[in-house]
Amino acid sequence: MNGNKKLFASILATAMLIASPGFAAEKGATPLPEAKTCHDVLLGIQNRYNGYDSWRMIKMTITDENENVKTRTITATHYNKGINRVLRSRVLEPQELKDSEAYALDYFVEGKSDKVWRYLPDSKKVLDVQSKDLSSRLYGSDMNIGEMLIRLARDYDCKTLGEGVYQGLSVYKLYVSPNNEEEIIRLGLRDGEVWVEKATFLPVYSVFNADAPNEQRVFETYNQRWVDGVFVPDLYKIATLKDGRTVSHSVFQVYGERYNLGLPESWYDVKDLGNLKSSWRVYRSPGFPLKTLP
Repeated sequence: MNGNKKLFASILATAMLIASPGFAAEKGATPLPEAKTCHDVLLGIQNRYNGYDSWRMIKMTITDENENVKTRTITATHYNKGINRVLRSRVLEPQELKDSEAYALDYFVEGKSDKVWRYLPDSKKVLDVQSKDLSSRLYGSDMNIGEMLIRLARDYDCKTLGEGVYQGLSVYKLYVSPNNEEEIIRLGLRDGEVWVEKATFLPVYSVFNADAPNEQRVFETYNQRWVDGVFVPDLYKIATLKDGRTVSHSVFQVYGERYNLGLPESWYDVKDLGNLKSSWRVYRSPGFPLKTLP
């Protein structure tokens, strides 16, 4: 199998979000149109992110080549401004990263470049993350910062590999490759294979060749379910392989995930980053037990 990885993602996210959610009809409702070409599938992935907001907590478990384990707990939200998306997240634990924040503007507008900022509580500074740095790892995990941003269909060439089944879900199988160097730099990933759930265009599995020699990335999802009319997994696994051998892997467990919450637009201004008085810091989705969060 060609080494590949996740095309448009996620968890998170956030990327911070690691969320790969999107609208689709639940059982009994009118299904989405069937894709005729691989490009239709890429457009389905791209557009499934539009039109809602969300909140979630994510627990990350990161295992390196020597089986050393690190954990991270973050809260993450997203908000749509028209066809553009804003992502925001904050670290709750461990203590040495506590209150670090990340903020991203995910643009769909032609000619606009995505922007990412990070807030560092020790220095109380907001840093502008450069495009060349988006391939660095999110909070030390196997997910790249750039992977939390939507990938646009126009940036990829594709080929249909057929259809199949993944964990009981009917999927389209595609071969995809970036058609410009900027996209490769952003993700640190090249060509790959991605499997997409047919009814909702949720990417459920992928394997990609990394830009680094003999390195691949594998992305898997588990426990797909409906939440507030959105079809999403509650568990994501990402692994980095070198010469076919797993050298590190990360697990993202999602809790308290909700959609269509009517979140305030005022939270999604980069000037609110690091604001200790922001109501965004204490917000929890309806019904989520506050005592479980630091």
